[in-house]
Amino acid sequence: MTGMHRKLGLLLAAALLTAPVALAQDVKSTFDQGVELLARGRNEEALRAFQQVLAMEPTHEQALELWTSTDHKVWLEILKSQGDLELVGKRMMGLVEAARRARRNDDASIQKLLGDLQVEDPVSRHAALRQLAADHGEYAVPYLLGWLGDSGNEERRITAIQALTAMHDAVLPLHEALDSSDDFLRQGIVMVLERTKDPRSAGALAHTAKSDSSEVCRSLAQKALAAMGGNADPVAAYTKLGDDYHMRRGNVLADYHWSEVVWSFADGRLSSTPTPAALYADAMAKKCFRRALALDAGYVPAHAGLARAHAGEVAAVEAARRAGADVSAWESVAGNAAVALGLGGAVAADAALAAALDAGDGGTAAVLVRALAEMSAAPTAAMVRAMSSADGAVQNEAVVALGNMSVWGKHRANPELINALGAIASREVLRIAFVIDGDEARANATVAALRGAGMLVNHSASGVQGLALLRRMAGVDLVVVAERPSDITAHQIIHELKTESHLAAAPVFVSAANAEEVGNTFGDKVAGAFNAADLSAVAAAMEANVGAERQRAESLAQQAADVLAKLGGTGTDLSAVAGQLVVALGRADGVAIPAAYALVTAGNAAHVTALSAVVADAGRSEGVRVAASHALTALFGRGVSAGDAAAILNAVVSSDSPLAVRKAAAQALGASAMSVGDRVAQLNSVGAAAQN
Repeated sequence: MTGMHRKLGLLLAAALLTAPVALAQDVKSTFDQGVELLARGRNEEALRAFQQVLAMEPTHEQALELWTSTDHKVWLEILKSQGDLELVGKRMMGLVEAARRARRNDDASIQKLLGDLQVEDPVSRHAALRQLAADHGEYAVPYLLGWLGDSGNEERRITAIQALTAMHDAVLPLHEALDSSDDFLRQGIVMVLERTKDPRSAGALAHTAKSDSSEVCRSLAQKALAAMGGNADPVAAYTKLGDDYHMRRGNVLADYHWSEVVWSFADGRLSSTPTPAALYADAMAKKCFRRALALDAGYVPAHAGLARAHAGEVAAVEAARRAGADVSAWESVAGNAAVALGLGGAVAADAALAAALDAGDGGTAAVLVRALAEMSAAPTAAMVRAMSSADGAVQNEAVVALGNMSVWGKHRANPELINALGAIASREVLRIAFVIDGDEARANATVAALRGAGMLVNHSASGVQGLALLRRMAGVDLVVVAERPSDITAHQIIHELKTESHLAAAPVFVSAANAEEVGNTFGDKVAGAFNAADLSAVAAAMEANVGAERQRAESLAQQAADVLAKLGGTGTDLSAVAGQLVVALGRADGVAIPAAYALVTAGNAAHVTALSAVVADAGRSEGVRVAASHALTALFGRGVSAGDAAAILNAVVSSDSPLAVRKAAAQALGASAMSVGDRVAQLNSVGAAAQN
């Protein structure tokens, strides 16, 4: 923003702040003021007015009222503008869509409006057309297909084209209806798609232009493609569209592109399948990849894309389940996706993992790593690469998965893998941050500062993609948002984070040059604002938010310790991580017990004291005390001296500890290098106790 524009914006902001209270709280009057400023070419001041509207947090119904009461051309001007004005418009459209969803699939209302479209009064017809598009959108498409394909009534056909062109969400059901056997209907659909010039239609139009049985349809589709900027390869176009959906990019899933249903065409009619928002993007991605494979069954990028979409569905359901949501209605989707991943094979899954790593798609990558560990005969190139990923969650998943593959005999565990497993087993807190910032220099500085503070950090230059990646992550402990993201507003990102149950508790900070000024702007909607040079506010927030981090670290540590225990049973040398396993003895049973069993082979004389302390601790569980005793038995059996531990074990044997603990302690003591006299004395002591 230029200095002059900034001054104009500040003047407008000051005017708004000093205006009557009623005006400051009146969403519609402030919005109308912005429209008037826009009409006068004062775009920067209009932007400030629209931002003020968003700051008022209008309800969905208020936003819908603004949409229906404002000329459609004004909205088009806002949405087609550049920069922050466009972002504000898209955010408003998102609020509008939320209100429309509640009233869209209403048969009686749609039928009434269709009747109103046939009256002679042009003003009434235009009002009905606008209301049909505003209130019902895609749900009106099945009703209008009959009009669009009516070769005997040109007036109805033109009305249908006008109505469908006004519906930005009509293109998806229209893509499906291109499967119709009715040549005349397909011609009408292509004509509508040409008018909308929606980039999402590239694949459908390219396929029609290349393969449709009707020469007229092919010609119309070629013309439509030319109007959109040229021809396209349908297979590549469908694959690109699928990738855009999976990554939830703004060109296909801006606020006003989301839907609650996925459309299909069969037996001459359109039907919709309700689809939750968490699964919508990947449901659409799968549809695109399958269309690409229907045209070229051997196209590897489409196979890989389909695997990513299936993994994305599994990740979304897992994230919702961890957040405590009821996912019973989604379990079958995740189950079928897991089955499909297996059917797709290791080659497709490996290519999918490589693509997920390139895109920073951690949630999907974690699912693919686990799937590859089970289906692949040996570690794949992408799995090995995942072990050094900058995404801490992916890195840990890869380490555990590769460790399991070693246990299953699919490869030999190397020192690097053993060390990585040891680090996970001993880690008590795992802190993960996510930075959303399109300014490369500032983002790099923020990421470096957070990593310097001991956090695992992920980064996205795009606000839309950042939200997409966060929705599939298991959890995050801190989110940093640039004060002015490049593709959506910071307000929207913050709002969306608070609507995700597994992300809502994470503190959100705004990265800004002037932290104090920006912090005042966002108020209590964020934990604070900071400059990369000063992390004091972030550090304070982290100290108050360690519960989720510790729980996540405990789960990973348990898996890593379990793998190490199993590897120890294969004869793998674990001595390099023995110290970390001793640290893990102090953790909860899920970590401590397998760590003790791993010390059966990894331990040495330096670890006798720590193990005997666990055996003697009446406050520890029976399971971990027995496991520590077994580790001591193995050490003493290898000739390690019991030293002071002998007296400790003797006291446990003679105590009122559970029988399993006393028995295991006795076995350890029996394995030690006692003199014959001491051994007889021990036996006599136990015998005397038994007689009493």
